[in-house]
Amino acid sequence: MWSAAYGLIALAVVAFVALYAALHTPDLVSVNLADQLYSAKKQLAGSLSSLPRTDSLTLFAASTNAVRLARANATAYDEAAWVAFPVDLPVEYKLSAGGGNILYEVYPSVILCRQVVLQRGGPVVLYVVRLKHSVSRLPWLEVYAAVPRNVTQYYNWLYGYYAAWGRPPAVGLDPRIGADVDAGLVELAKAEWALVYDAASDTAVLYATAPPSAPYILVVDYPLAIPLACPPR
Repeated sequence: MWSAAYGLIALAVVAFVALYAALHTPDLVSVNLADQLYSAKKQLAGSLSSLPRTDSLTLFAASTNAVRLARANATAYDEAAWVAFPVDLPVEYKLSAGGGNILYEVYPSVILCRQVVLQRGGPVVLYVVRLKHSVSRLPWLEVYAAVPRNVTQYYNWLYGYYAAWGRPPAVGLDPRIGADVDAGLVELAKAEWALVYDAASDTAVLYATAPPSAPYILVVDYPLAIPLACPPR
C-alpha cells in the first residue's frame, strides 16, 4: 500500500514539474536568417537613388550610407552640333542596413578599369571591384552590363536632363533618367564575372567584363542592384 502511495506522489511531482516548466519556458520563435537578410537588402535597394552623394573622400569616409561620385564629361548631339556636358559616375559605396538579427554591410569600390581583348576576339572593359561585405558568402550575386541600344540617343537623353535641371545626372542612379530599362534605352546583358576571396580578410575582388559601350555595370545581390561605373582617367 505504501509503495502505491509513494508511486502516486512521484507521479504528482513529475506532473507538477512538467506543468511548471511548460508554463515558464519562453516560446522559441524560429529565426529565418534568409528572410532577414532579404529585408536588409530590400531596405537598401529602396533608398539607393536617394543616398547622400559626394565626390569628397573625407566626407565619404565619415558617412554610413553614401555613394562616392566621380565627375566626367560626356558628349551629346544637340541642334546639329556636338556638345560636352558633365555626368557623375558612381564609383564607391558604403551600404549598411539591419534586418532582425543580421547587420548587412557591403562596400563596393571600383579600383581599376582597363580595356582588354578576349582570346575569342573582341574588346571588352575589365572592371576590378574591391568588395567588402559582412556575410561570409554572396550566393545571390549576379553582374549585368548596362548596354545602350543607341549610344547617341542615350547620351542625348542624359543631356536633356542636364539642360532642363542644370545639374549633372548620376549615371545609373537617377530613376527614369536615361539608364532606366523601362525607357527602352538600355538593355541589361549578363556579364562574365569571377569573385576571388581573400581568406585572410573579409575582402573579395570582383572581376567583371562589359562591352566598351556600356556606361556602367550592375552588381546584383538580389534584390539590391548597385550601379558601378569606371572612374575617369
